[in-house]
Amino acid sequence: MAVINVTSGDQAILTLGNVAPDSDGIISGGLQIPFVQDITVNATPGTVRYSTLDSTASSAFTTVNENSISLNVLVDDEVMFGNATATGNSVEINGLLPTSIAKTEVYFSVAVTGTGTTGDINISGQGFIGGLAPTASIDSAVWLSPMEIIVNGELTKTAES
Repeated sequence: MAVINVTSGDQAILTLGNVAPDSDGIISGGLQIPFVQDITVNATPGTVRYSTLDSTASSAFTTVNENSISLNVLVDDEVMFGNATATGNSVEINGLLPTSIAKTEVYFSVAVTGTGTTGDINISGQGFIGGLAPTASIDSAVWLSPMEIIVNGELTKTAES
C-alpha cells in the first residue's frame, strides 16, 4: 500500500479560479491558497434510516452526496481581501472574503498526490466559499481562519497527463 505523504510541499494544494479545471484537473491561472494548515475532502452520501416491525435492526438507504472541502488557513491579506493588480482570475482580484460575500461560484482543484508529474491525482469541482471566520489571540500572533467550499455537484478525480 502506497502512503500519500504530504510533507513534500507539492501535495494537498488548493487552487481556486473562475474557470473550470482542464482535463488534468489543473486550473490555468488559478489562485493557489497559501499557508494551508490542514484540509479535509468530504464526500458523504446522505442516508435515511428506517425500522420495520419484522426486524431487530434498522435499515438504511443512501441519498445524494453532500460534498465539501474544509480547511484552516493562515490569513494572507491579498488572498483574503484581493489583489487589484491581478488579471484574469476574479477570485484572485476580489479575494476570498468578497467572493464569499457575493456568493460567487468558484472552481477548485486539490492536488492530492503532487503537481506537475504525469499521473498525479487531483480532486476538482465547483462550489461556494463559506465558513470564513478569521480569528487572532494573544497566543496566536497571526490571523487564522477556517474555510469551507460547499460543493455544488459531484467531486471529480482526474490524473495529470
